[in-house]
Amino acid sequence: MANTSNENAVAEAVKRLKSLAEEIEDMSIEFSTPVTADEVAQLEKKFKLKLPPSYVHFISTYGTFKVLHGGRELIGMEEPGFLRAAAPDPSDAVNGDDPEVEEAINQALFFQRADDDAVDNFWCFNPRDVTPEGELGVVGYYHDEAFDLSPRLGTEDAEHFRDFSAHIVRVIDALIENFAEA
Repeated sequence: MANTSNENAVAEAVKRLKSLAEEIEDMSIEFSTPVTADEVAQLEKKFKLKLPPSYVHFISTYGTFKVLHGGRELIGMEEPGFLRAAAPDPSDAVNGDDPEVEEAINQALFFQRADDDAVDNFWCFNPRDVTPEGELGVVGYYHDEAFDLSPRLGTEDAEHFRDFSAHIVRVIDALIENFAEA
């Protein structure tokens, strides 16, 4: 089960996002129908990977969402059934032998488009970086940069591990901050 303080932080971020959409002209948020426990089980079977508890809580509570402004999508999550829709070529990745990198990419779940109009940049779950509670690290895939699926936990880079709850709060707050500065 996801940590209650993390759940509260996510709930507050969603409230802030909804408030922003009410304040900004021509901005809307579209939420999909939340997924059921049976649908989560089907997704985990399909992807042969246990989904992170914080992500499951989010999609079970809110569904996925898109933020639109002036008809343009600013941020958006992939529908759960399409989590692998944008898997990159293994030659885009670093830190491992080709078969090992390809296997990791095939396991990575691309759950959210990054804010970029022109190219396919995504946030994904790193199957190599998992906490004892089952949270997977979130990493970015940018089409013009090397794709690194190295584990951060247990390394000197551990302070940069970010689970879904921390990620989604950060993404929402960055969007809100961008509009506050405009």
